[in-house]
Amino acid sequence: MALICIGSVCFSLFHVGIIILLVINFFYSLVKKFLPQFFGNNDEQHQIENVLQLKRKNKEYDDSKYIRLPEGGNLKDIFRSTKGVSLVLKFGANWCKPCNAIKEYFKNKTNTYVVTLIDIDVDIHEALQEEYNIKALPTFEFYFLLNDEWVVVQRIEGANKKELEEAFKKYSLQREI
Repeated sequence: MALICIGSVCFSLFHVGIIILLVINFFYSLVKKFLPQFFGNNDEQHQIENVLQLKRKNKEYDDSKYIRLPEGGNLKDIFRSTKGVSLVLKFGANWCKPCNAIKEYFKNKTNTYVVTLIDIDVDIHEALQEEYNIKALPTFEFYFLLNDEWVVVQRIEGANKKELEEAFKKYSLQREI
C-alpha cells in the first residue's frame, strides 16, 4: 500500500484520492451553479423544445408583458403570477450607456415574442443585484417554466443584440404575424 507521509502523519493514496475527488466535485457544483451556460443539459433543452413545439402547435399564446420592477416591488410575486413559460430579467441602471442603448430593443421584444420581460434597476434593488450575483451591466437572465419551477436557462452579460436574439428564439414562442 502506497503512503504519503507529512511529518509523523501518513495517509494512504486511496484516502488522498477520495479527498481530492470530493474537493473537485464541490468546486464543479459551484462552477455549474454560477455558470450554467457552460454546462448544457440536453434533457432540459429537449423538454424546452417539446413545450414550445406543443404550444406552437396548439396556438397557446399567453400575454406578453414588460414590467419595470418598482421600488419595493417583489420579484418572487411576479414569478408566481406569470402565466407564460418564458421570462427574462434585465439588470441595468439609468447611468449605464449600454443599458440605455438596449432598453427599447428589449422592451419591443414583447411585440415579437410571447415572453414576460422584467427590467430591474440595480441602484434601486441593490439586494437583488447581490442575490443574482450581477457583476456586469446589463445582465440578462432567461428563465423557462419546467415542471412548475422556473429554471435559469441562459445568462448574458452585455448588450449583444445578436446573442439576445438567439436566446429569445431558443427560449420563447415567436408571435405569428
